[in-house]
Amino acid sequence: MPRKLQNARLFANRIKFSGDNLILINDNKHSEYLKNLFYSNELCISKEVTPDLYDSLLRVYSRLGINSSEVEAFVYASPDLNAECYLSDTSNCIIRFSSSLIDILDENEFEFVVGHELGHFLLSHQQACITEKNLEYYIQQRAQEISADRLGLIACDSLDIALKALLKTVSGLSNQHLRFDIGAFISQLQKVSSDNGQNKLSSHPSVLVRCRALLWFSLNTSYINKNDYYTEGELLKLDSKVQKDLNKYTDGKSLSEIAEAKNNLAMWMAAKKIIEDGKFTKKKQTKFSNEFGTENLNKFVGFVEDIELQNVISNVSGKLELAENKDPVTDSV
Repeated sequence: MPRKLQNARLFANRIKFSGDNLILINDNKHSEYLKNLFYSNELCISKEVTPDLYDSLLRVYSRLGINSSEVEAFVYASPDLNAECYLSDTSNCIIRFSSSLIDILDENEFEFVVGHELGHFLLSHQQACITEKNLEYYIQQRAQEISADRLGLIACDSLDIALKALLKTVSGLSNQHLRFDIGAFISQLQKVSSDNGQNKLSSHPSVLVRCRALLWFSLNTSYINKNDYYTEGELLKLDSKVQKDLNKYTDGKSLSEIAEAKNNLAMWMAAKKIIEDGKFTKKKQTKFSNEFGTENLNKFVGFVEDIELQNVISNVSGKLELAENKDPVTDSV
């Protein structure tokens, strides 16, 4: 990997959101197929055909410290407002933008979106080691968006521009219909109740939460002074505010369900061990009650008493298997 790209990745990882913490693998088996597909059916952003967009790309590459040879960028026709990043390998990526998205963004707002997508590249987000789309997967996806937004802010070099881009993408409106008042927009959060789980399968946090997260990041001393180094202390303080918003408006219900599922699994593991030991002494009952509550103790005792002895172990094992395979995305515990 080129030294320049290594340095860009080091910087990206220094400023990423602390909730963005996945283990990475290298999986690029479809990259050549995708590259051929895009070159065959879409418009490659170039100096000759799309000079303004190309110049925006160059400015972003410079601000993020990467080479143009590491990125291939395309525009495709679509009424949807979309942008995507595909990792070709550890040193290259493909970014794509829908025509409708580009139509509503000014050049500098486009740079925020470019930086956001390249943030996914620099942080290797598409290589995240997740095989199942459970609640933890979506929580991590939302955390990645917070990290990528920070790279987008660095790329466009203006909080106002970044927030304008987000306001346009959430509304689908161009300058013709918008009066930029981010304070009024963010105040919409006052009308949002705490998380009720309706967004738990969303890969993106609320745009309002993202705007607040960027606002807090922009007030960071290191960002204001354009430092390359951000202290761990200042970022953790910032991240705690962001996490509080995520928990309140997006992740709270999911985290509660995950914690309940883990507790349920631990309880049936303990129950299986108790049955295998053949003794449920007062001391063990007290420990069980302390860990899982008196109500669960009484339920377990009743569960065991209602089943014939020869079936107890198989029934407890069945409960344990269900707890191990419980998917919080579709099942409540």
